[in-house]
Amino acid sequence: MNKVILAYNFNKDRLQSLRLVCMMLKIQLKPVVRQDLLQPVGALLGIDGIERVEESFAGDDCREEMIFLCGIDRQTLDKLLFAIKRSKLQRIDLKAMLTPHNVGWSGAKLLQELAEEHQYMTKNNGAQAEHEAQN
Repeated sequence: MNKVILAYNFNKDRLQSLRLVCMMLKIQLKPVVRQDLLQPVGALLGIDGIERVEESFAGDDCREEMIFLCGIDRQTLDKLLFAIKRSKLQRIDLKAMLTPHNVGWSGAKLLQELAEEHQYMTKNNGAQAEHEAQN
């Protein structure tokens, strides 16, 4: 499987920075337009058996940046995360990798799930750090 990143909700400058990182690591970058937030990630990646839906996204939610990684091994993932930190991007909070479980999920569903997970982890890591500082 080819190394591909689907990029959601990046502004022009940040998308260009991500494009440079991807070029350096020989990863294909596919920016996803807002109207395609309801499309299954598998369809956007061209995976057989996963069909596009006819609906277009028209909501105002799901605005967080997210990258969805496909065909990226551990070594490349480590290089990607390091390159993001060293680039103008510095960080991308929402990241996911293709799995058999999420191949049929839409970008909107992934964004919602990851945003909730990120909020929970950020909140609990903050509470953990506060607890450790008190002890």
